[in-house]
Amino acid sequence: MPGNIYRWDIVVPAQRYVFAVEGGRVLEFNEPGDESFHRFARYQEIKSRHPVHGMIVWPNTVLLRGPLTVVVDPGLVTQGPPLLLALERLGVDPEDVDLVINTHHHVDHTHANVYFPGATCVMHKWEYNRYTAEYRLGFEPPNLRLLEGETGEIGPGLRFLLTPGHTAGSICVAARVAEGTLVVAGDTVGPLPEYFDRMKLPDTFPERAALLESWWKIRDLQPDVIIPGHNPPMVPGER
Repeated sequence: MPGNIYRWDIVVPAQRYVFAVEGGRVLEFNEPGDESFHRFARYQEIKSRHPVHGMIVWPNTVLLRGPLTVVVDPGLVTQGPPLLLALERLGVDPEDVDLVINTHHHVDHTHANVYFPGATCVMHKWEYNRYTAEYRLGFEPPNLRLLEGETGEIGPGLRFLLTPGHTAGSICVAARVAEGTLVVAGDTVGPLPEYFDRMKLPDTFPERAALLESWWKIRDLQPDVIIPGHNPPMVPGER
């Protein structure tokens, strides 16, 4: 696309798989047509009834193509086949990827970095320093770029915004796209879409004050499209 405008695609959409184990059997709590947030709510419901419970989670993996070819949050290492096949259908080889950006350092966002060994891995310095001991990247990238400060340029038409709350060094990625401004928000926006719509969180929600402050930072960007980590894309003010 001309100038510093990016085309965006969700390569692998976010999803959750909710289950419990009873009597040596796996019980599934997933319905056809569920969105990821439906299953998050269902997971909260089953926890009190099923002592052995679990939720397998993967995020939206976003491809940006413009002045740079960028993959944001490639996901779990087990997502490799669908991730690579989806990129192939879009005409993108892993060797074509310039940057892999991790919005934060949790394994469900970072471990598939391993499929892009030639790309520069980008995350915030606070996030890398604080969480590396707990959440490994899956491999130590040969090219690592650590962002510093509250905001700045990642590349032409591509900026970051430090948005703590979900983790101390979580970032959002803002890109110029055909629709206007796209924000890839990671897990800063969630876990339910209505929380961000209403700009309200339960009083007991972890890091509530920090998240609400980060949400207002995102609002100040006047985004035309927001891609949360684990929910469908949002158009602010439209639901």
